[in-house]
Amino acid sequence: MFNLDERYRGLPATREQILALHTSLNTPHVAIPGKQAGPAQAFVVGIRGGQGAAVFVYLYLAEAADCAVYLSGRRNMTADEYREDEGDALAFVESLGFMMDDANWRAVPPAQQDEWLKTLPVFFKDPKLVPAVVARAEEKKNVTTTLGRFLAAF
Repeated sequence: MFNLDERYRGLPATREQILALHTSLNTPHVAIPGKQAGPAQAFVVGIRGGQGAAVFVYLYLAEAADCAVYLSGRRNMTADEYREDEGDALAFVESLGFMMDDANWRAVPPAQQDEWLKTLPVFFKDPKLVPAVVARAEEKKNVTTTLGRFLAAF
C-alpha cells in the first residue's frame, strides 16, 4: 500500500544510491488530493539509503510544476521484500493509467545515468526547478535540429 507523503518534494540521489528506475511512457490526466489535476509523468525509483532500501512513486505534474511522492513505509527490506514493493509500486501507477518502462538503470552507461540525474524531474530537490532544465534541454534539441537541417542542405 503506497501513501502520499507531503514531506517529499523530490528524490535527489547519487548514481550509486539508485537501485532501479521505471519511467512512464505516457502522461495520463490524474487527480491527486490537494493538487491541481492535469497530465502527469510517473517514476518508480528504488533508492538505497543509510537505513536500507526503499521504493518511491514520484508523479510529476508539469503544468503545475508540482509533484506527489508516494511510499510504502517499509524500510530495511530484504531483497524479496524490495522486489515485492517494486512490483506493488508498478501495479499502483499502472492502476492510475500509466504505462511503465524499465529504464534498466544498472545496464545504462554512467554518462547516461548522470544525464538522467540532471534532467529527470524525479531527481530534483523541488519540482519548481524543473522547467529551467526542460527549457535548456528543448533549446539544445532545437540547436541540434537546426544544425542537422543545415548539414542536410549540402
